[in-house]
Amino acid sequence: MIMKRLTSNSGSVLVFVTLMIVLLMVMVGMGLDTGQLTFSRSMGQRAVDMAALAGAAGLARGSVTAIESNIEQLNDTNDYVKSSGNPIDGSVNPNTGIGKNVTLIQYDTKTSKVIAAPVPLASANAVRVALETTNPYSGAGSSSAISTPAFLTPLMRLFGGSAASQNNVNVSAISTMQALPGLPIALNGCKTEWENEDASPIEWNQTPSGGPNPNNSGWTTYLDNSVSKPDVIKLIQKVRDGCMGTAVPVGKDICLNNGQQTPDLRELATLIGPDPEDPSKPKCYLTPVVPPTVNFTGCGDGIDNNSAGNEILQYANICPLAICGPGLKTDQTKCDPTISNKYILAKVKKCKVIDLTQPNLGACYSLRLVRESKVGM
Repeated sequence: MIMKRLTSNSGSVLVFVTLMIVLLMVMVGMGLDTGQLTFSRSMGQRAVDMAALAGAAGLARGSVTAIESNIEQLNDTNDYVKSSGNPIDGSVNPNTGIGKNVTLIQYDTKTSKVIAAPVPLASANAVRVALETTNPYSGAGSSSAISTPAFLTPLMRLFGGSAASQNNVNVSAISTMQALPGLPIALNGCKTEWENEDASPIEWNQTPSGGPNPNNSGWTTYLDNSVSKPDVIKLIQKVRDGCMGTAVPVGKDICLNNGQQTPDLRELATLIGPDPEDPSKPKCYLTPVVPPTVNFTGCGDGIDNNSAGNEILQYANICPLAICGPGLKTDQTKCDPTISNKYILAKVKKCKVIDLTQPNLGACYSLRLVRESKVGM
């Protein structure tokens, strides 16, 4: 009788079911925690992505005030940021490049690496926005990580275990900027002495065949395979209504065309106006500079096998003041009546622009999210 009682299996099913219920509760808790973490990370990543793009748009203006304003405007429009009670702080110190959620950095778009961080505003070409516990670049604690409830915690405590009641989710995003060309023209060379004058006459190409005249300028549609009058007018209208939208780096071959094309010059005059950031100054545009031997005909190597080599050597940052010359019917109060040829009267801010990832180069920028990777990683 005693041996029978010792070997009895009575009640074992209840123990087994109890253990299965506990295991099931653990699995459900883990599933809920994983799902909540994934949701929070996804929504938080979307928030910092938008904030980084907005911050880079402010960086293009060379202003920490613009960076802060652009980023914090999203706090009112992003439902997740509002509901989580975790607004993104857009402020950043212009001298140290550090803020609670914002870090100014130098980013190399060719190697896709962070070169230096944090950096002062004057040296930055990208903006990093993060909701995290600690900034990996400065080592400073921001205590802004996204906090999510841990569903497994009550169960762990029920059985005498310990677990955090909240899980922290760190998210970050980096956005770079690249200035966009602003005018559908190319300069056949750029004189550095123009930078020291209030305004310079940039003569238009007057001959059917063009020629190596450093004062000449001609038409371009950049990477299109043709440069016709309708193409140019459409591009001018696109720039007038917003931005050209095509990033064209130094070294790219472009298509060129010569001739006066009076209708195009009249349309070009519509782009003259005040800088929206500072109305006391004229609006400036990046304009490609091509080799002085170019004839402004056809496309360069790599586009239609033309041997002219119409590559962009650099960009000039010019601020057009007037389109001058006979038969244009434009405002010529600033023009020199002794010059009989058609020309652009422009103030040249800078003749040699190589790095397009710098602020205050023009009116339009291309903004791009990039992956975060440090040099040496």
